Amino acid sequence: MSWRTHRLVVTLRSMGRALGLNRWIAARLPAGGGYEARYDSGFSGGLRPGDHVWDVGANVGYYTRLFAGRVGEQGHVFAFEPSPTNFQRLATASAGLRNVTLRACGLGREDGKLRFQQGADDLGATSRIVDSAADGIAVEIRSGASLLAGGEATLPHAIKIDVEGFELEVLEGMADYLRRPPLRMIGVEVHFGILKQRGMALVPQQIESLLQRSGFAVSWLDSSHILAVRATA
Repeated sequence: MSWRTHRLVVTLRSMGRALGLNRWIAARLPAGGGYEARYDSGFSGGLRPGDHVWDVGANVGYYTRLFAGRVGEQGHVFAFEPSPTNFQRLATASAGLRNVTLRACGLGREDGKLRFQQGADDLGATSRIVDSAADGIAVEIRSGASLLAGGEATLPHAIKIDVEGFELEVLEGMADYLRRPPLRMIGVEVHFGILKQRGMALVPQQIESLLQRSGFAVSWLDSSHILAVRATA
């Protein structure tokens, strides 16, 4: 367990969020190339020509296009996006990319249907699965294990996960595959605030632990982004 996921730190972070201190502090820190800059360069820089990548929570295709360029014609990107609105924009952004396969579904612990709420922001970046059956629309959820067992996708070299508080479910849905080559790198955006709302404030510890048990060295590139690299990669 790292200090970032220690119970006390998570509690202080939650208090800071409630008081508005987290945004105040973040606004006064050096930009360093912009939000997510270290994560962008760390994950994308670890991709190699010919790699297969899963873009889980592809949104409108920013990373999908970036990854497609990095892995080249011999590589492939599988982009997963459950939001019908975001998926249309993802399809437009990915048009003409022959090394990209789009899937109109989210990933989770098991196959099924969950409720989905479209984000109010321009990019739909805050769109997310919701726990209440009264909210949102029904969307398809697949487990990574089911996709792999059915030959619907290939085991990737790298996985990027940005799923607004359902990070652990994505990983648990393919837990048996996390130790297997060629998978060597996993990038996760951990949504502490949403996890707290779901009553799952200590899930970041479980994410770290699962990745470490699966043979990955876990690094926090900033306050919300994990880069996990297989120790023997």
